[in-house]
Amino acid sequence: MSKLQKILKERRISQTELVEMTKQFCVVPVPRYTINKICKGNRLNYSIVTLMKICRALEVTPNEILSKNDYDHLFKKF
Repeated sequence: MSKLQKILKERRISQTELVEMTKQFCVVPVPRYTINKICKGNRLNYSIVTLMKICRALEVTPNEILSKNDYDHLFKKF
């Protein structure tokens, strides 16, 4: 379970509701399919703009959304 998915579950917010929350302050909201892929862990390489829209809607920091372990496979181990 991704950190975003945990936050949504704890707050009882659906992915559709998160999309609606981003619509309140963004000219271009985060699409539901993007939120779905991030929640499932299928989308790790998304833009900082997308991250900030989600953070602003949920009033959290990027550290509360991102997990170092999600990206470990991208780096060489020494």
